[in-house]
Amino acid sequence: MILTPHAIVGAALANLFPNDPALGFGLAFASHYVLDMLPHTDYDISGFLDTKNKTVKSIFKETKSALHLLLIAADFIFAIFLCFLIFVRNRQSLILTLIGIIGGLLPDFFQLLYYKFKCQPWTFFQKIHDRLHALIKVKNEKFWGILFQFVVPIFVLVIYFLVKH
Repeated sequence: MILTPHAIVGAALANLFPNDPALGFGLAFASHYVLDMLPHTDYDISGFLDTKNKTVKSIFKETKSALHLLLIAADFIFAIFLCFLIFVRNRQSLILTLIGIIGGLLPDFFQLLYYKFKCQPWTFFQKIHDRLHALIKVKNEKFWGILFQFVVPIFVLVIYFLVKH
């Protein structure tokens, strides 16, 4: 799943529990794996990986990989902007939003660390990621994958605003 849905869901969950940021972080972190079970689209990171050795390679050797990195960076910036716009009202909501964004995106960062270092604890998290990733299969996966990336965050936001207001 791209970064924006993970960030929105993570930030919403963290902001639902303002008195327990550790719970909000844990739910945001777990939500990443739950969202990745659903059909979704991902960025093509094959250009970042040396598939023979299954390690990270220099992405600046190929224009295509550098462009994919720019797309991921734009998604990351958009995710932060959107989360701040939706959730940040004061210092506490800023901190909770950051906690949720970090929790929601951390598993993807762990995946990068796994490909770079191939050791614990990254191997443990990669096994979880691999086991749960796209667990639910459907026909017309691309269509449903794109749809879920819009519908799921909107559904979570509706629940968030119903609970908070």
